[in-house]
Amino acid sequence: MLSGGALSLVNGHADPLIAANQARERDEAIAFLVPGGTPTEVVAADGLTAWEVRDGATSLGWVIQASGIGFQAEIKTMIALDPAREHVHGVMVIADSETPGLGTWIRLSGDQKEALTASETRDLGDEVNIAQNFPLQFFGFGGGQHLSAAGDLKVVKGKRRDQLGPSEVQAITAATISSVAVTDIVNAAVLKLDDLLAGQGGV
Repeated sequence: MLSGGALSLVNGHADPLIAANQARERDEAIAFLVPGGTPTEVVAADGLTAWEVRDGATSLGWVIQASGIGFQAEIKTMIALDPAREHVHGVMVIADSETPGLGTWIRLSGDQKEALTASETRDLGDEVNIAQNFPLQFFGFGGGQHLSAAGDLKVVKGKRRDQLGPSEVQAITAATISSVAVTDIVNAAVLKLDDLLAGQGGV
């Protein structure tokens, strides 16, 4: 009884702190992925939450929170789309348990985040061709191109980003499973968002 009561007290204290940290992490991710606007939650169903980020009457883009299974365990992501939801404009992995030094290249590093923040176009040029810079291709490549948000992305091994098209994703060398897991999460999330919005009468 004593241990059960103590555990209840600890959980009662910790749960609000965990929730607050998760909310802060979510808000920071949205602000990074689609800066300069105010997010409004539009969809929260079937394990997916999506916000439209607006500046007054102008839509700046969308952010989807979605998860899936990676090589080790669940991968949680935040995915940015353009206002028309035709292209991917960024992906952040906010939680994962992938293999250190390989699968963890699915995450943005601090340096990558700084470089993306400093870039108006968020296209970091030749840096996107380095397989270890896997997340960068989701922000932009090739002088203004973006990956497709039609749910048709496929991971390709052994090729540079500049040899691939908008429906192809460059794999991380020796971490194909992690690369595919992130890509599958993006595909499933954009298709599910479209279905949910269609069920609401379209947005």
